[in-house]
Amino acid sequence: MNLRIVSIYFMVALMAGMICLVSSNAIAAEKNQIVTVNIQQVLLGSTSGQAVKKVLEEKVAEFQQKFQTDQEGVDAMRAEIEKKSSVWSQQVKEEKERDYQKRVRELQLKSEDAQFELQQLEKQVMEPVAKELQKVVAEMGEKNGYAMIIDSRAGLLYVDKTLDISELVQKELDSRQKAKK
Repeated sequence: MNLRIVSIYFMVALMAGMICLVSSNAIAAEKNQIVTVNIQQVLLGSTSGQAVKKVLEEKVAEFQQKFQTDQEGVDAMRAEIEKKSSVWSQQVKEEKERDYQKRVRELQLKSEDAQFELQQLEKQVMEPVAKELQKVVAEMGEKNGYAMIIDSRAGLLYVDKTLDISELVQKELDSRQKAKK
């Protein structure tokens, strides 16, 4: 009878150990969850991201307005060449074509300069937001015990929607940016 009682105690202890092991694994799995965040969605949806977008759009509109006159001038030159080239002498045609090519190159250079300026502006206005976003993601990862946070646009083929924390990250970023102002 003692052997039977010992074996029952052993079985009960073994079962209790198994239950503890399974529940601790479930807690560990919950703590080491892998989640995703769509950084682009967070940036475009956040108030600070919207402010950056507005600044960039205003600069683009400014450049477009600035270049519209130049582009119209180049287009007018091209139309004139096409229209009148049959009545011009060879020398006049070549001269007009050189002037046209020169204006096209100047416009291209201005466009490249504007593009570079836009890139620099984007870097300048986006850097503080990106740094704050990095902090938000890292702190949320630590606070919630995530093992990994992956950008969902980084080439994942499938992600369960329940793992996406983009909305939470966006709300936290917005509240921090609001608190700074």
